[in-house]
Amino acid sequence: MTNRRQARECALEVLYRLDLVGDEPEHTIAEILLRKNPPDEAETYLRRLVDSALGNQQEVDAALRRHLTRWRLERLTVLDRAILRLAASEILYFDDVPPKVTINEAVEIAKKYGDDDAGKFVNGVLDSVFQETDRANQP
Repeated sequence: MTNRRQARECALEVLYRLDLVGDEPEHTIAEILLRKNPPDEAETYLRRLVDSALGNQQEVDAALRRHLTRWRLERLTVLDRAILRLAASEILYFDDVPPKVTINEAVEIAKKYGDDDAGKFVNGVLDSVFQETDRANQP
């Protein structure tokens, strides 16, 4: 598993737990770091992901809502919501990561942890977010 994949999976666990039970982000991150003991690079990326997703949550959620057809963000499973928030944050705010890589990683994580349709669902929503962002950035 790559450092970034490990960071994404740890960040998913952080957002999942924060959404499910509340708690302080730093406390949750510290507990996960202690249990998973990722390399420094993964820890740095984990913190960057969580900071971006939480710090930009209103904008990220607004972007996701525009692309959730027949779904409300609040009605998604906690897992799907966390995956979408992390990946959308990465698409919107991480210029150093190609959006296609972000989408592929999110789909793989959704397949690993979600139900049979999670990968397709995540792919559809994130591809729409990317298309909107890509159009907005064209001259």
